[in-house]
Formats: sequence, structure tokens, C-alpha cells
Amino acid sequence: MKGLDFLKERFLSFAENQCRGNSELYYKLSIQISNEPELLTIAANAREEQPVPNIFLAAVHYLLLKNQDEQLARYYPAIQRNRFSEIPFELFKAFCFDNKNEIKKIISTRIVQTNAISRCSYLMPIFSKIIAEENKPTTIIDIGTSAGLTLNFDKYEYWYNGKKVTGKSNVLVKSRTIESSIPDIYPITQPLQKIGIDQKPIDPTDKDDILWLKALVWPDQLERFVTMDEALKLKELERIRFVQADSILDFEREIQKADRHHTLIVYATHVLYQFTQVRKNEFYAMLERIGQIRDFYFLSVEGMKALVEKYNSKETVIELITYKNRQKAVDFLGETNGHGNWIRWQ
Repeated sequence: MKGLDFLKERFLSFAENQCRGNSELYYKLSIQISNEPELLTIAANAREEQPVPNIFLAAVHYLLLKNQDEQLARYYPAIQRNRFSEIPFELFKAFCFDNKNEIKKIISTRIVQTNAISRCSYLMPIFSKIIAEENKPTTIIDIGTSAGLTLNFDKYEYWYNGKKVTGKSNVLVKSRTIESSIPDIYPITQPLQKIGIDQKPIDPTDKDDILWLKALVWPDQLERFVTMDEALKLKELERIRFVQADSILDFEREIQKADRHHTLIVYATHVLYQFTQVRKNEFYAMLERIGQIRDFYFLSVEGMKALVEKYNSKETVIELITYKNRQKAVDFLGETNGHGNWIRWQ
């Protein structure tokens, strides 16, 4: 079980580095939680390597989505569809104490499986360029896929800096570029095979799974709920092959099955940070093994310390590793934030 000082720092870091400027509600709430040892004690029951603030706040949100008559639910914008920037903290604390056993059970058995569709704002330019250049059928594998919503990047409509760039869909992906121009987005005409790997894939037809998926969305980011609802309606979700896999060897077996005549793209967005260092090393070693057998691309979008320090960045790093003819090339493509709301391309 994690120490309270460690958890205090985690909530403060979450508030300053992730919530500030993105979620005023969670920003204030996380700072308040950091000063409450009794709440931190409950949060300490999260599974090892899970991002504690995210899963603790999601657990509370999940219980409120299930019980929308609770007094606390009145202050959650996602439930009331009203704008609130602050939750009465005494009411929040009381709810957590009253439901502490349920919260402990949730955070000790579930994992963070966020599907931030806005991350497609950087996936679409990168993937469409690779697919166009290779000009052949493509297999795309998402590690830590959750409900697979980012795998349907080619079915969405894209807006950058307030202007529509491409696509026609009810799923709107909006982002802005900082100190860089909007990269070219190429038409995707080649056949795509989509595979989502997760230790517990979220079933888009299971109501409880979807409730957990929505609980992971920050409750004052109402546009994300609208986007998610529209993405879940798409028939293309039925064409994704979901694979339950937990170990690196499981990942390797699935990746090795990909058609050798296809372009192969493997990607992970905000997943590897949940791995232990040993598991990260095993994962990258697995990529090296595959790179000696076939050509493929691996895109990672992570805020891990090693990547941030490697590129002298303070943000989430977009890195593309290319294996061709048993040779490895690594490219720093840019920086973004956790939700892809903005991108600084290199």
C-alpha cells in the first residue's frame, strides 16, 4: 500500500500537471484531497502502477453515474449537464466515507482505461501519412485499447485551430497547433485491419463497461461525453477484433500474427506509464525482436520520465520508432497533452 506522503504528491502533481487549464473542477478537488489523510488512506487501495488520482476520482464518478439521485451528483456537470467549477468538499468527503468499501473494491479491481478520442488529433496525421506512403493494406494494433475508440480514427471529422480540415462525421475531433502548422492529412483508401489488445477490453455493448468508460472522463468536460456517445454508435466498432492479453508474450504472439503482406502499425497512448520498469524493458525488447523479423512502426505517446528527459520536454512526447530491413530509426514527432487538445509538432 502506498504511503500517504507519496499519495499527497501524486494528487498535487495531478492537479498542477494535468488538471490546471483542463478541468477546474478536478484541479480544486485534487488539491483538497491531497490535504485529507482519511481520503488518501482510501485511495491507497489502488492497484500497483495505477494512476491513483485518476482511478479514485473515476470510482466516485462511477458510483454517482449509477446512483444519480445522490446529493453529490447534483454538482457533477456530466450528470446534470450544467456547468459547475467546484464541488462542495464536505459533501464529497461524506460521500467517500459513506461509500469507502465500494470505492476500495473498485480501485483495487479495476484499471484506468481512458479512451480520449481527441488523441486522434495526432494519430490521424501520423497514420494517414504512413498508410499513404506504404500504399498497401494495413494492420493497426492498439496496445491498451480500452473500448477501441481511437482505432476508428479514420471515421471521424477533424478540426484544427477552429477550422474543419477533413472528414464528415458526427464524431468531431478538435485540437489546436502550437508554434507549428497543421500537418497534411492524406485520404485513406487502403483496407485497414484493426486489432485492440487490452488486459480487459471494454465491451461497447455492455452497459456497466460503458459506465466505467464514462466515469473515467472528467465530469466537467462535457464535449468529451458527446463525442464518446457518437463514437459508440458507429457500426465500425463491430469490425475491430478485440484481444484479451496481459503479458508481453501475449502481446508478442498477437503482433506476430499480423499479415506479413500488410503495413503494420502498433501504438500505445498513455499506457506504458502503467508498466513497471521491468515490464517496460520487456516490452521494448519485444519490439526489438519483432523488428528483426519484419518491418513495422511503433508509435508511443507517453509522459514517462525516460521519454521526457530524452527529449528535454515537459509535456507528453510523441515518438515514432520505425523498423525497416532490421534497422531501427527513432523520430521525435512532437509534444501534446494528455487529451490531445493541443499539439506542438516538430
